[in-house]
Amino acid sequence: MTRRETLDGLFDAWRTGDALRSAAHFDVDGVYREAGREPMTGRDAIVAHFTHFFRDGPRFTFVVDETIVEGDRAAVRFRFSIAGPGDTWRERDGCAFVAFSDGTIAEWREYGG
Repeated sequence: MTRRETLDGLFDAWRTGDALRSAAHFDVDGVYREAGREPMTGRDAIVAHFTHFFRDGPRFTFVVDETIVEGDRAAVRFRFSIAGPGDTWRERDGCAFVAFSDGTIAEWREYGG
C-alpha cells in the first residue's frame, strides 16, 4: 500500500466513524497529536480516542483539500466541521504533518488554522 493509499484509507475510516479501522493505519507505537491537545501514544490509546469521539462526539465532516506525499513524510491540508446547536456548523482549517514507518503512520501532528 502506498503512503497516499494509507492516508486515503484513514480519511475514509474517519468519515464512516470506524475507530478500529482508523487506528489500524497507525503504527503500534504511533502518535496522534490534535492541535492544542496532549498527544495520544500507541494504537490502543488512538483506538480509545477515536471510539469515544465517534460514539460520543458531535456530528462532523472532514474534507481534504490537498495532500502532498514525499518519501516517508506527508502534509495534509483539510477542513474540519462540527455540528452545533440548531444544526449550525463550525468549520476550521487545519493541516497535519505525517511521518510513516513501515507503511503505517508513525506520527500525525495536527495544526489548527
